[in-house]
Amino acid sequence: MRSISAFNFLTINGFYKGINEDISWHVHGEEGNQYSIDRLQSGNILLFGRVTYEMMYSFWPTETAYSLYPIVAEKMNSAEKLVVSNSLNSASWQNSKIISGDIISQISKLKNSPGKNISILGSGTLITSLTDAGLIDEYEFLIDPLAIGKGTLIFHNIQNTLRLELTGTRVFEKSGSILLNYNKI
Repeated sequence: MRSISAFNFLTINGFYKGINEDISWHVHGEEGNQYSIDRLQSGNILLFGRVTYEMMYSFWPTETAYSLYPIVAEKMNSAEKLVVSNSLNSASWQNSKIISGDIISQISKLKNSPGKNISILGSGTLITSLTDAGLIDEYEFLIDPLAIGKGTLIFHNIQNTLRLELTGTRVFEKSGSILLNYNKI
């Protein structure tokens, strides 16, 4: 059986994105870059919702990404990627496949099959759906030291209570961000 983990950066008041999908408030500095490199070493399958997939695809294959974050860009581009979408007809980013239809059933089957673990990056709507279905095992939240006035909360419209156990913390000294690691109880 595979494990499914979810990673998201958040404002201190719980938003994972601002109005109009804005994430410009998150600064991906040296510490964040090293953390990304370390996490991508796992070789996990990356799972995205459509909006996050399109945003990631618009950046990681570019020359800018390779010049700013060469190792992360290489790992992101070479990783196996799944995108949940009922509106995309094709996934152009290298090593990408689309999952459509009954995603809960499909991801449950995938989770219960042998193979690589799965990491959800961003994709708050997908995280909410999979959380309600009880499919996510681990959560990682990188809390940025700022608040924004409006946006979308990480567990927007969650239907079920989620109980978590803290398994680790890490302070990013330069940025002031704090990483919180939780397992589902």
